[in-house]
Amino acid sequence: MTTWATLSDGDRPYARPIIDILMIGVLWSVSSFGYYEIKDAAGLPNGYKDAPLLFSAYYLGFTVLAALLFQHRLRKWQPLAHGVLPILAVIGMMAVFTLVVLPALPEIDLSIAPLDPPEFVFANAVYYVPKSFEILFQQVLILTIVLLFSALGWQTPQIGVLTAILFGLFHLSLIFNDVTAFYVARFTIAAICFGAIVPSLMLATHNGATLSYGLHWGFYVADNIFTHLILSSSS
Repeated sequence: MTTWATLSDGDRPYARPIIDILMIGVLWSVSSFGYYEIKDAAGLPNGYKDAPLLFSAYYLGFTVLAALLFQHRLRKWQPLAHGVLPILAVIGMMAVFTLVVLPALPEIDLSIAPLDPPEFVFANAVYYVPKSFEILFQQVLILTIVLLFSALGWQTPQIGVLTAILFGLFHLSLIFNDVTAFYVARFTIAAICFGAIVPSLMLATHNGATLSYGLHWGFYVADNIFTHLILSSSS
């Protein structure tokens, strides 16, 4: 009997991809829903700041689960060369921002901030520990999507259009989180741009996975700096 675990792309060309896509959506949604459920049940105003070890383990667990569930996709990946220096550069960017740049940014003036601002507005160095694991989890799912459609014979530009649409729509759903339209707009636009180039990074670029992760993480750096500058009392 053919099961999900043994079903290959050659058995039924679209059966396995459809199952994988549904599982990606479920896993991503469950991880997000579960985060807010745990945070609210524990009475944590800011989950990442208040319980960094808990949510680091939480997203690391989802990362491992995703790698196991989609190993049939991931093990077929043949990336171009990955060196140590790009990895160290990304780690260095993370360290410099969290330990040097972030503490030096002007304080946010809550009197001019939106009501019930997103958690990242109050981010400190500790906040970015679980955030890094969340990004790693999302990167595994993104890589799975790219590899899935590549296996179906899609060309890299075609996959880029698809991932740009998917990521844009996913972040457009932020409108249901009671955040400002400007917040939704900039995250959605950034997601569309990232989605458009990530297949090229992962499939046709040296150190593509490292660059993709660094770019993903780097957006939060840029947005945090921008937020501090426009919401400070000196702006």
